[in-house]
Amino acid sequence: MNVRKAALDCLNKLQHPNSRISSVIRNIETRVQPVDLNLLHQLVYGTIRWQGQLDWVLNPFIPNRFRLAPHLRNILRLGAYQLLHLNRIPIHAIIYETVELAKPKIKTSRFVNAVLRNLSRNRNDLPFPDQVNEPIEWLSLSQSYPKWLVERWTEEFGLEWAKDFCQASNSLASLTVRTNTLKIDRCNLVKKFLKSGIDARKTSTSPEGIQLLGISNLVQSNIYAEGLCQVQDEAAQIIAHLAGITKESSQLVVDVCAAPGGKTTHLAQLMGNDGYVVAMDITDQKIKLVEQNCQRLGITNVETIVASALDRVIQPLSKANIVLVDVPCSGFGTLRRHPDIRWKKNRSQISDLADLQFQILSNVADQIRAGTIIIYSTCTTEIEENQQVILRFKKQYPNFSVEAISSYLPNKNPTMQTIEGYWQTFPHLHDMDGSFAVRLRKV
Repeated sequence: MNVRKAALDCLNKLQHPNSRISSVIRNIETRVQPVDLNLLHQLVYGTIRWQGQLDWVLNPFIPNRFRLAPHLRNILRLGAYQLLHLNRIPIHAIIYETVELAKPKIKTSRFVNAVLRNLSRNRNDLPFPDQVNEPIEWLSLSQSYPKWLVERWTEEFGLEWAKDFCQASNSLASLTVRTNTLKIDRCNLVKKFLKSGIDARKTSTSPEGIQLLGISNLVQSNIYAEGLCQVQDEAAQIIAHLAGITKESSQLVVDVCAAPGGKTTHLAQLMGNDGYVVAMDITDQKIKLVEQNCQRLGITNVETIVASALDRVIQPLSKANIVLVDVPCSGFGTLRRHPDIRWKKNRSQISDLADLQFQILSNVADQIRAGTIIIYSTCTTEIEENQQVILRFKKQYPNFSVEAISSYLPNKNPTMQTIEGYWQTFPHLHDMDGSFAVRLRKV
């Protein structure tokens, strides 16, 4: 399949609100020549990442009377992205290949040709808003984010923070894996990667983390198939450590929102395949993902159950020592890997998510015994989903204390700890996903 047709197919599928960029690309990769996989990723991720800017750039060259169909809009976006953000492909080749996507409709192909040629001639004279007088508009368009998000981040963290965060979240995140210490230690796994021609280096914060460079499809490798590692961002690798689990402790750990199983398997790994982990999620399909990861990694101390974190009776909670509440969230901490999120969320969804997060946390709190630890975590940067949920929880549940995470961090980096004792990271400060976690004890 032609790589640009494959990219267009992905862009069209991503118009669906429930689609995810990683799964959409994964489903089409087998139809593209291996030599074209990097270009496929670049075209899809790049066009989605810069979508807002591309639409703004294209609009002056499209007559007001035209109502573009989504398919045609995506063809123009794909061409505009290559013209503005790729410099290794000749301009005439970009325009030719993009016009081919519009055929056999003659009028449509001529229209695409005219728009892209106009853009090509004027691409160095685009009138962006003034950075000083219109900073929100400038940042929104220059970095391609919805204006409401830029306004929100500026109000919460300041303009400079928002600018640095937007720039970092537009960068390409390297692939990070967690060493499966049940089968191999990190040093030997690094050597194994290097021997196979993959540039690998240890992460600085997670003791099991390895950063991989220059690889796009680890899942097809023998190292992955043998269960020697799990794909997991470094920030996510820290969450299991906050539970304070050791191989010597025989405990019952419950993960109430477990799929796809990254944190579940890490907890089981830290327990040395001993103790007992119960992994829950709401569908058979999600639980199957957890079970597949456990099987590949050689983990045998995990039991899976299909259940909702909002169920009024969750049997394992009454005997649990530790409960991981890794709640559904907006995911804005993962924009480097999931650029489509910015176009699929709105203000009301964030508020709805915060309410759901509080309900899940409260439901768990009602069912556990005194002394049990809750690790509440998200992969978002939003205060409404993080600090405000915990503040609301503390007011309604005064019988819970916050335990500072400093004692449980494998790396004592003070910039990752808030004054309240919470864990928080940002891509522009820590070169990892944005994440948040709190350690709560029922007293």
